[in-house]
Amino acid sequence: MTHVFLAVLLAGSAFGASWEQGSRLPKTVLSPLPGDGLKATVHRLKNGLSVYLSPNHETPRISAWIAVRAGSRSDPSDSTGMAHYLEHMFFKGSSRLGTLDPKKEQAHLDAISKLYEEHFVTTDTAKRKDLYARIDKQNVEAAKFAIPNELDKTYKQLGFRGINAFTSNEMTVYVTDMPKNRFEAWGKLESDRFKGPVFRLFQTEIETVYEEKNRSMDNPGRILYEALGKSLYGNHPYGRTVLGSMEHLKNPSLAKMYAYQRRYYVPNNMAIALAGDFEPKEALKLVERWFGGWTPRPVPAPESYELPKPTWTVRTEVKYESEEQAILAWPIPSNAHPDYDALVVMDMVMDNSESGILNLTLNQAQKVKRAGSSVSSMNEGGSWQMWVVPKDSQTLEEAEALLLGAADKLKAGEFSEDDLKAIITNFEISEKRKLESNDARVGEMAMSFVRFDEWDRASRRLERLKKVTREDVLRVARKYLGWGRVSAFRRKGKPEIPSMEKPGFTKIDIARGRESAFYKELVSMPAKPIEPKWLEEGQDYQVRTAPWGRLVTSKNPFNDLFQLQLEFARGSRHEKALCAALDLLDLSGAGTLKAEDFKKKLYALGTDLKTSCGEQESSIHLSGLEQNLEESLQLMRQRFEEPNIAEDTLKKMVEVQVGAHKDNKINPNYAAYALGEWAGRGPESAVLGELSDAELKALDEGRLKEVLKGFFAFKHRAAYVGSRKPEELLALLTPPGKTYADNPERKPVRYRRPGKEEVLFTHRDMVQSQVGLLAADEVYAPERAVDYHFYSDYMGGGMSSVIFQEVREARAMAYSASGGYAQADHQGDETRLWGRLGTQADKTLDASTLLKSLLTKLPASEDRFRETKRSIEERYRTSPVEFRRVPGTVLYWEDLGFAKDPRPERFRKSLAYTLKDLEGFAARFENSPKTVYILGNRSRVDLEALKKLGEVSEKTLDELFPY
Repeated sequence: MTHVFLAVLLAGSAFGASWEQGSRLPKTVLSPLPGDGLKATVHRLKNGLSVYLSPNHETPRISAWIAVRAGSRSDPSDSTGMAHYLEHMFFKGSSRLGTLDPKKEQAHLDAISKLYEEHFVTTDTAKRKDLYARIDKQNVEAAKFAIPNELDKTYKQLGFRGINAFTSNEMTVYVTDMPKNRFEAWGKLESDRFKGPVFRLFQTEIETVYEEKNRSMDNPGRILYEALGKSLYGNHPYGRTVLGSMEHLKNPSLAKMYAYQRRYYVPNNMAIALAGDFEPKEALKLVERWFGGWTPRPVPAPESYELPKPTWTVRTEVKYESEEQAILAWPIPSNAHPDYDALVVMDMVMDNSESGILNLTLNQAQKVKRAGSSVSSMNEGGSWQMWVVPKDSQTLEEAEALLLGAADKLKAGEFSEDDLKAIITNFEISEKRKLESNDARVGEMAMSFVRFDEWDRASRRLERLKKVTREDVLRVARKYLGWGRVSAFRRKGKPEIPSMEKPGFTKIDIARGRESAFYKELVSMPAKPIEPKWLEEGQDYQVRTAPWGRLVTSKNPFNDLFQLQLEFARGSRHEKALCAALDLLDLSGAGTLKAEDFKKKLYALGTDLKTSCGEQESSIHLSGLEQNLEESLQLMRQRFEEPNIAEDTLKKMVEVQVGAHKDNKINPNYAAYALGEWAGRGPESAVLGELSDAELKALDEGRLKEVLKGFFAFKHRAAYVGSRKPEELLALLTPPGKTYADNPERKPVRYRRPGKEEVLFTHRDMVQSQVGLLAADEVYAPERAVDYHFYSDYMGGGMSSVIFQEVREARAMAYSASGGYAQADHQGDETRLWGRLGTQADKTLDASTLLKSLLTKLPASEDRFRETKRSIEERYRTSPVEFRRVPGTVLYWEDLGFAKDPRPERFRKSLAYTLKDLEGFAARFENSPKTVYILGNRSRVDLEALKKLGEVSEKTLDELFPY
């Protein structure tokens, strides 16, 4: 980087110097540091905005994160959830985007803000109700000028993807992924978004956030961790939930929100991190051009809080109808503390997913269902945590004792220097994988900013971890893992579910066709079109034929990491015990190597070995360092051919899986999945195809060994990414003189056709109702792939799609709502219409009715269609298949009957596609019988009223599961 940039960016500030106090700006790094794989540079505009740049020319795209050093830690004590609320409101546009007439709209927005302030301080129920009615009236008037989700519509038209945001304790981050030819438009759009946000449509967004809160109350993991946080951090803001308290969510203040935004959303408290296909010099000029005019302000010092320091075990408990779980948490210092690196390595000694103390002594030994550990680090402190899910025969106290026993092994030094060496090998692999992803790059840079971690230190994280010794790990383990800890239990039981009512606000008008002048200006900005990149055999990938099947390979342009996927056309429908055999394999050693030694060996090589098993397919995934491919393949084959299974391993596995069956039936997410499977496939449900308890208990170890030894006797396919030539791979994967059997014939997937409208209901005591919709359509037709694509994008493709707009934006009936057309995975399988949402129980009928109506009759709109068409074109042009996905994508196309890349023909058809074409395709759904399925609380859902949607029948959990 030349010194010209210093003159441009660091010359005398036009804003004065007072804002610099308390800003804690990172040091600039004008040239990539030696050894920094990201080749990152760090810059500072004259208004204090920090800019992180990491060029990567692999694909014509750029990832951008805009990070704000303000999260729930900064929430006002009487308005918790403020940072998260603000995250939502930054998608509502500005005075230029999202409105037809900002002046007329603002009069109503000012009235709404004033009424909310009255509502905030009013305690009288009748007065609050009256104020809410007046807010509702003003909201309806303001909405006449609003253009809901015009921001997302703009993103979509410009070919952006991955639009999102997230809030944590220390930060709020806004995420985009853009085509490189829309970089200028990104700068113009985002600078306007953050300089002058307008928090319109606030009333519906409140209900949306409330639905998100409802969803969290049906999440057993979140319930437990919230209780842990309260006990661990006490009155410190870290003890609050990011979503905020129920009381505060229902009593928001727009004035406080604008004050929060003005206080923290200033350039000297923010950073822009960019990674992708750009030249740093030009990128920096662009950021200066669009963001250099932001006005800095002093950043207030955070209110001081003391973190609790427990001297004994503090216990807390919650109840929920789910599997039980215990978490033990010890306070540790912040991520800037000199001990932090040793604590990170200590955590890996305990749990690296393969060969840590917890992995081997508890998970591999099957003393519990599952156990693990993690480091939770923040700027002022954090915790090291161990967690465990006990077996059915155990109490939480017994499982807790096993965790403490594992911690004693750590403090006793029951690990070696070789273990640390293996951990570093895997850290190195992780760092290499990060270089492949623009998102991972910007994530690293943004975290450096939020943590006040100078880049010259953050970029040398691996070097620091390599210096951690066995003595360092022992020292921090003995120092921090003492008596002072928090123990949080989640026991089976009925939780206290708060009573909630529908808000009763008026649906807003979201008529299509509204466009702001700024939107038109943005989407018409000149940009050189990016030509689509199609995959060509011989250039982008190679195909070879072997006695066992087809091999597809592609090159890894980044590093020395390989990945190999072996795909078999056999699953549990062909061999009932296959999935159980693969589960047993994961608990086995190989040859003379016991299971523990085998896992240590693989981990030391930096090799990851996983299997997966489905109804009609199974696969092996192998990845790691290219130099260790041969040894890894040898170990993998030996494990199948000579599994070393310790005594009682199968017996313990069956015990764990029978216990997991009980947990599945009371897990709300799995129960909803099981209901959806029955709604779609009836007796052929994938869940009903699982082994029953009786079948599990009848498993024979000898038979399972036979299944494993015969695994490679069948023909299969291989997808490889790495540096080897195809012929070299063929030699490694083809043992001499071996023959291979044909696979069993694949049974095409078919869906239920009930012949009439129906509603399936399953009772589950929960806050929300999980609602789904299905309708079988046709056997996959390659010539209609463009129809499938357009329909899915039009109906459910992002925040400006039909379902999102109507369900969430107009009525706030759900936090998450989606739907579209499910294509097949294989030629000959059927396709289907689908929809899904989660809603407050007393909104179930309204939400289900709306979802069904939207998916029955296409809400046709020329404007929305035009947006969809342009978005699809941009995706074809700017989203090439990334190198690691190339072989798998080629095999997927083969499954659908394509011998080459089908996208050029689809692209041509897409350019000529019309709204009339889409309406013609969608007409088939108007008279097709649909199944609505609902998992919810019978006492909170009006089953009689659901008959309006079709014939209602109840399915018990026993009918949905084979156990």
